[in-house]
Order: sequence, then C-alpha cells, then structure tokens
Amino acid sequence: MNAEIYYLDERPGYQQSSPPYGLAELIEELQTQIYPGLNVTLRPITLQGEREAAELGRQYVKLLQASIRPDKGFKLDITVLEHSGYRFYIYVYYAFAYNANKKFQQDKLRVFFPAVAVRDRMALVPAGLGKELEQNWNEQLTSPFKPLAIGGPAEVSFGDPPAVKAAIAQVAQTTRDVLLREIRAYASHHNLADIDLPTMARDMDIDIGYLQHLFAAGGIQHAFHNQLKCEIAPGKIVFDRWTKMTLSVRNDSDLSLSQLEAKVSGQVEIRPARLRLDVPAHSTGSVQFSLKPIDRGDLLLEVVLALPDEQVFSSWLPVQHLWLECD
Repeated sequence: MNAEIYYLDERPGYQQSSPPYGLAELIEELQTQIYPGLNVTLRPITLQGEREAAELGRQYVKLLQASIRPDKGFKLDITVLEHSGYRFYIYVYYAFAYNANKKFQQDKLRVFFPAVAVRDRMALVPAGLGKELEQNWNEQLTSPFKPLAIGGPAEVSFGDPPAVKAAIAQVAQTTRDVLLREIRAYASHHNLADIDLPTMARDMDIDIGYLQHLFAAGGIQHAFHNQLKCEIAPGKIVFDRWTKMTLSVRNDSDLSLSQLEAKVSGQVEIRPARLRLDVPAHSTGSVQFSLKPIDRGDLLLEVVLALPDEQVFSSWLPVQHLWLECD
C-alpha cells in the first residue's frame, strides 16, 4: 500500500516549508496507525526551477480536484510557465461566475502544503484550505471537500501533533472501512471456497501484507462478536450415533443479527452443514441440527459466528469452544 507526502521544498530566500510536524514523525505516525509496511514516498515541490516539480504539481491538483464535492461547481487547474524556470500557478475556476477566479502563485501556494495522499486519494490537507478555495466564505457555507468516508480529506494543522495523530487515526479507520466494503463486494461475486489471500490481493490490487494486517488486527471484527455466547445441548452424547442437538446463541449487543451463520467443527459430523439463526438484540436465538461423534471421550467443538457479508473473513473471526462428553 502506498502513500505520498506533498510538501514545498526549502530553498534559499524562502522560509522553512517542510511540515512543522516533521517529515520523519509524519511518516512514522502513518505507518503506525495505517499499516507498518506502508510505502511512503516524499513528493518535494519547489516553487520554480525543475520540470519534475511542475509534474508533481499536476499530480497534486488532480488528487485535490477528486476530493472536492462536484456540486461546488469549481475546477482546479495548473499553469506552468516553462520560460520562467517551470514556475507554476494553481487556478480555481468557479462555474457561472464572471471574473471571479482565484490564482495562487509563489508564496500563496503555501496554503496547499503539506498534504498526504493514501491509496491515490487525498487524505490530509492543511487546515483552512477549504476556506481558501471558496469564492466567498461565511459561516453558512459547507466545506468544499467530500466527507472523509467517501474520498475527501481531513483538514489538519500540521503544527499540532495531537491533531495530526487524531486525523491520521480517522484516515486509518476510513481506509479500513473502504477496503472492507470492497472486499465484501468482491466476495459477493466469487465462490468463497475459491478465495484465498494471494488471489484476492492480486485481483483487487491490494498489498497482501495489508490484507493480513487488516484481518489480524481485528479490522473485520465488529464489537458485537465479543458479546455473543454459545451453548449446546445435550452435553452428553453417544459414540457413532446421530443425536438431535440445539445450539443457543446469546446476543448481549445492541444489534439485531439476521441470518447469523454458525460454523461448527471438531471430531464430529454435522447435518445440515450450514446452520443459520436470527438473534435479536439482548436476546437468545437457537437452531437445531444433528450431530454424530467420530471419536470417544471429551470432544472439543469450535464455533465461528458470522453474518452473511463476513463469510470471507471467517478464518479471522473469534472462535468459541464448547465441550461434549461422548460415551
């Protein structure tokens, strides 16, 4: 998984323009909260002098434009003056406005930097940038940026370390949420038996290391999983004989769980193979099935509970253990 930090490079005659929070600290925080293997690339931009800086400016403008709400009706663009040492300006064009466009050049460009993009989406921009982009700003106007959950950036003061940490935490959670939605959509169009991490990572163009980190870190575990408790009856059965069983699930969460699937495994045969039940909030649901032990003694059963859209994550969901006595 990739991230980029766009910032103005320091040049003689210009004040320090690297992130006040510190590049090293910013990278460390991104890798700590999003993913330890996050590949962070620095994108230093000079105000004039190099063709590469102008190209990075174009990349930045494209990312920023994609994060702006379409209904705001304005468009960002960049103009490069090659005869002036590849100096570039950023323009804001407002729809249906006559002679009301803004031009950001030289020192005015500093309001755009630093900025952080994650997975080719603008994630963090300087506090106040939204206000600068608006044609006219007052307390009634909404931010020009999309909400963070649907591809917009968080505005943050890079000179405030606690604020930066909090903003990166939001970005990390949003990144997880977006990827989980993409994974569920992917799984809904494939046979679950055919899905493995390498295939999923290749098809979705996601770093396999991040997928493992996402699952292992509990990104797919909703809070309610730790508020479910299973019981099975009867607790004593006969070897090599089918017995009618009842699996009960107590739901102490505030969520009503529909079509919860219970996967039971151990030294037993189960019929039917798929057990589903509805469990209202703060209630108990049950499902009946047949079980035949294939070994004697104390038998350990493993039960995994998953909602329909969590089946692809079943290997990482919490496991509950139940004991049966078999004569």
